[in-house]
Amino acid sequence: MTPLETAMFAPSLKNPTNSVVSALRDQIQSGNYKAGDWLPSERSLAEGLGVDRRVIRTAIQQLVESGLIVRRPHCRPIIGPISDDTPKNAAAEPEASHSYSKIIALLMWHGNDQFERTFTSQQRIFWGMNQALAEAGYHTVYVELGGRITSDKENAVREAEHLRYIINRGFGGAIFYPYAYRYNRELVEEVRRKIPLVTIDRQVDGVDTDYVGVDNYGAMYETVTHLVEAGHRRIAYVTKNEHIRPVQDRVQGYIDAMRAAGLNELVLCIPTAGLVQPWTSIDAVFRLPKDERPTAAVVFNDYSAVDLMGRLSEIGLSVPGDVALTGFDNIALTLSNGVGLTTVAQPYEGIGRKAVDVLLNRLQNPCAPTQSVELPAQLIVRESSSAPAP
Repeated sequence: MTPLETAMFAPSLKNPTNSVVSALRDQIQSGNYKAGDWLPSERSLAEGLGVDRRVIRTAIQQLVESGLIVRRPHCRPIIGPISDDTPKNAAAEPEASHSYSKIIALLMWHGNDQFERTFTSQQRIFWGMNQALAEAGYHTVYVELGGRITSDKENAVREAEHLRYIINRGFGGAIFYPYAYRYNRELVEEVRRKIPLVTIDRQVDGVDTDYVGVDNYGAMYETVTHLVEAGHRRIAYVTKNEHIRPVQDRVQGYIDAMRAAGLNELVLCIPTAGLVQPWTSIDAVFRLPKDERPTAAVVFNDYSAVDLMGRLSEIGLSVPGDVALTGFDNIALTLSNGVGLTTVAQPYEGIGRKAVDVLLNRLQNPCAPTQSVELPAQLIVRESSSAPAP
């Protein structure tokens, strides 16, 4: 700080906070501090003004609330407002180095091992994450949300309880697999402000977090293309009506692949469990005459593919004799009739490792822009997607 600045900032002993606010405001409005510039550090301001750093901190907060200063988590304040012309490195300097715990939390549901005969996808994500953290000198704590996924509101209550636990226990960071993605926005935002946070598979609506998932769109496009190349022309898509990124990307991958092949798309939704006649649309379509009904069904995950096969069996259709079938996730390797299920294999260990890479980058660069990473997934072709009958 120059002597001139020091003289201009000389605070009143009667109310030093108001004096600091007034002096900083004058510096900003006069153009001495320009939009996008870093504010001098709290220590520099406190030493130059001869006041306690708490006075500086209170004054800065008042200027933040008035919109003259912008403050981001763990970063030095910058002069606002930030426009499109603000240099990209203007907010990139951390306010100070932050020491985090070496223990990282993995917040996730245990998973359903009904079809996953060996290891659940959640376990495999944990192993990938644990190995990557160990190599970096960190430790993992598996914060399990529970063994059974229920309604969104019930899931939200349990997720909120565990998110508060993460905040209060001093973890150095967290990797979170949210199910109640439409709830707990404020709480997730609070976690993100206090510790590095990476969400996997899906993101919480309205919260800008680092994210790691898979290329659901590309994998579903490849699946449909495989069926088209096998000779199928009437291909239905079976899904649940969930407005989350993975589900919507898979639907769009199907639609675009069908249109690229010059075929008409047909999307069928499975209603929420517990509703009367949940298979109404499925029955209506697959009870059509042989030359009208779909010869293949692309299902948005393996669990529902197994359920669909059971329903097709009840109405007298076999897989793959009458209907070819594909799933997604590679957790149900075979159907109940012994036929191998064509599906998409997600790189679960890779998701865990990549989430750690993103989290460690956030620890080293707390003010860096958020990352959204999609890993490639692999189509696994088995007997269930054979060519249609002549």
